Amino acid sequence: MSIPLRDFGKTGVKISALGLGGHHLGGAKDEKTAIEIVHRALDGGITFYDNAWEYYRGKTESWLGLGLKGRRDQAFIMTKVCTHGRDGSLAMQMLEQSLRRLQTDHLDLWQVHGVVFQNDPDLFIRPGGAAEALLKAKQQGKVRFVGFTGHKDPDVHLAMLNTGFPFDSVQMPLNAFDAADRSSRPAPCREGSRGPAGLRDYRI
Repeated sequence: MSIPLRDFGKTGVKISALGLGGHHLGGAKDEKTAIEIVHRALDGGITFYDNAWEYYRGKTESWLGLGLKGRRDQAFIMTKVCTHGRDGSLAMQMLEQSLRRLQTDHLDLWQVHGVVFQNDPDLFIRPGGAAEALLKAKQQGKVRFVGFTGHKDPDVHLAMLNTGFPFDSVQMPLNAFDAADRSSRPAPCREGSRGPAGLRDYRI
């Protein structure tokens, strides 16, 4: 049975309903095992590959890049920028590091990582903030789509949307059985062209 594909918002792109999480990839016992995991995921029909600049100090991006070598066209690569409120120039430095580690000239999706604090939206949208980096990277063709992730409070997510920035995606945890996970709490949604991405762990 093949893994079904889903529309990525209104971008016209389809991605696999299941993705491979970069943080868990970094937990593989060694590089060889990590590469084998990526190859098995590709062979199984997974096209969405999650990662972040800071996962295992860059090891997961490097391992994913090795696993996708020669098969880049089969993958929708997402990684996250980890400025955590710092300025856009740092975000661009992180992007260049991510591209080198992943052995690609562009990302399919670049997202601001872990928007959890009440002042994160203001820090993001301020002059010189990460918002400028996302727009610049998209204009330069280094990323196709941009978004943000959050792991705490839907009110912060809504505040990010209310900045007016043209996000393509929002990624958040989905776990209705975890009372501590406020991201699963019902909250108003805005209509638009953003592609939702649910972050949920499945371990075998």
